Amino acid sequence: MPNTRFRLLLILSVLLTAACQTEVREAYINQDKYIDTYVSNNFADNPVYHEGGVVRVVLVEGLAGAPVIERGDSVYLYYAGYTFGQNGPETQFVLDSGMVCVGKGKLIRGLDDGLTGARLGEESLILFSGEHGYGTSAVGLVPENTALLFDVGVAEIKKNH
Repeated sequence: MPNTRFRLLLILSVLLTAACQTEVREAYINQDKYIDTYVSNNFADNPVYHEGGVVRVVLVEGLAGAPVIERGDSVYLYYAGYTFGQNGPETQFVLDSGMVCVGKGKLIRGLDDGLTGARLGEESLILFSGEHGYGTSAVGLVPENTALLFDVGVAEIKKNH
């Protein structure tokens, strides 16, 4: 009898976990739709780049002939981060600047992917679902599974190759 109860609890646990994972995945799909709608409604005339679920909208073109950010480069950024909901940007959770290394896991995945390809002097919006942000972790003012928008300016690129 105890083994039967244990097995039932184990099966129930597996089923609940699968249901939660499905619910989170559906939330990410909806966030991607909100992002696409926001970008198409507000930035139809801007260059838009898609990289693995991350969207970069160029607001100000980088300097012609200037270096392009590649994975492993150190970059000096000015940025503001916002939670992003169905109607667009919501709560600002960070306003900062500093030197960061791109593509080495020092940034959340959405920023690593979104910054790659940006030019020196570029100002852009980088948008992505919670899947590419903090995922199931709540961090500071950012609840779990939350889409994010970063308003970014690239002030310096140091090639580390």
